[in-house]
Amino acid sequence: MMQVCFLLVTLKEIAVVRSGHSFRGSIEEALNGNGYVIQTRDQSADGKISWSKLVRADVVGRKEPEWLQAGDVIFAARGIRNLASWVSEGDLSVLELPVICSPHYFQIRLNSTITLLPEFLAWQLNQSVAQRHFQQSAEGTMQVSIRRSVLEETPITIPPLETQRKVVSLSQRAHREEQIYQELIQLRRMEMQAIANQVLNEQSKNKR
Repeated sequence: MMQVCFLLVTLKEIAVVRSGHSFRGSIEEALNGNGYVIQTRDQSADGKISWSKLVRADVVGRKEPEWLQAGDVIFAARGIRNLASWVSEGDLSVLELPVICSPHYFQIRLNSTITLLPEFLAWQLNQSVAQRHFQQSAEGTMQVSIRRSVLEETPITIPPLETQRKVVSLSQRAHREEQIYQELIQLRRMEMQAIANQVLNEQSKNKR
């Protein structure tokens, strides 16, 4: 039987980690802005980005903004959820302008020589092993923060590409099943509410 090889590295060995774009003051919406900004409110509890709700803003600075590219992974370094999300070509293609992430994120760009799917990296950063690493090194109480050096030292496992694809596929199916279950639960609640309204309205009529 062929032995499957798993490579264990730290994130800084396989990727470049940058801070999100720095704004002077708060991020203000600008109808004629030159780009979109991903903020923590745009990231759901399962790491999905609400691309259609991104704010358009004037993205300026002393140097050219580090616009997100397909294959990048962003990581929420501040707040109660330290989750990663990956950026696909399809995500960027529906927007007419480039996108950056706010200072609350780190931008992770994998080295071109590494055989690691960005979606698998994002999935791995969201799992309990990496999350424990972040929790043990988090700073602050009211506003939890993960330093770049902590993220860079995160242990990363690189399995064979086929294994990565299988894990990502299973994760996507599990997410879709969870969505379906939640939709069914909501439909059942609406059905029960309709029945309750009908029964109680009938009871109210009979008392008149």
